[in-house]
Amino acid sequence: MVWFMIDDSFAEHPKTLSIPRPLRLSALGLWTMCGNWSSRHLTDGHITLALIHEKGGRSKHITALTDAGLWHDNNSTCTHDPHHCPGIPAPDTITYHDWYDWQRSRAQILRQRERKATAGRAGGKASGASRRAGPESSNEADASAAAEPPVPNPHPTPSLVALVSRRLYGDAPRETTLEELLPLWRNAIGDGDLDVELRNFLIHNADTDLLNPAAALLGWLARAAERAAKPGPRPVLGCAACTSGWLPDDPGTGMPRPCPTCKPHRYIC
Repeated sequence: MVWFMIDDSFAEHPKTLSIPRPLRLSALGLWTMCGNWSSRHLTDGHITLALIHEKGGRSKHITALTDAGLWHDNNSTCTHDPHHCPGIPAPDTITYHDWYDWQRSRAQILRQRERKATAGRAGGKASGASRRAGPESSNEADASAAAEPPVPNPHPTPSLVALVSRRLYGDAPRETTLEELLPLWRNAIGDGDLDVELRNFLIHNADTDLLNPAAALLGWLARAAERAAKPGPRPVLGCAACTSGWLPDDPGTGMPRPCPTCKPHRYIC
């Protein structure tokens, strides 16, 4: 299942508020439906005018969303690099501005699906080997499955980024924006998995009184980068109940929940 992510402050964002009030609700409803379609069909934020019209969109909605900077048409301009934004589309096509800052890419989703399929096949082979040859073959199969390196995720979800930001700064106003923090964190993590390490930091420091939380996070990411740079296999996390070792975030607190099977050392009841 693929999700279309919307930040919890989206309704108050300046781009949202720039849409004329009589059009705002219908335009953002169209934006949401088309974004959901793009996520489900793995188009990386590319949609056609035909789809927009099929969803009930009209020229005034397209104009409102492109003027607000939420969409790009072939007359738009954008200076953001391809790691953030799909760019200016061809005629009769629309793209979502900075799609990759908020949504997982097609390549990431397909790699994750393949990783799960590979882990499932390895588990099936290990189970068959265990039944045929006893405990020793089972241990060998487990070691083989653990030799595949995980696929790092450089794009944590907006809700996770917001949660980490609150852990670092609380609700106090600050000069550093989330758009400035993410490149800093990506640079610190190197070849490590930013999504996983942000979750690990939150869990490990849930009840810790940190003197300088922002510096503590950068130190945490730097150590994770050193571990990721070391040669040798790293274990593949993820079972039928989780994604890369994580259950869905707690609905009450929003905190990450480690899988008790894959991350028993981090499990909090």
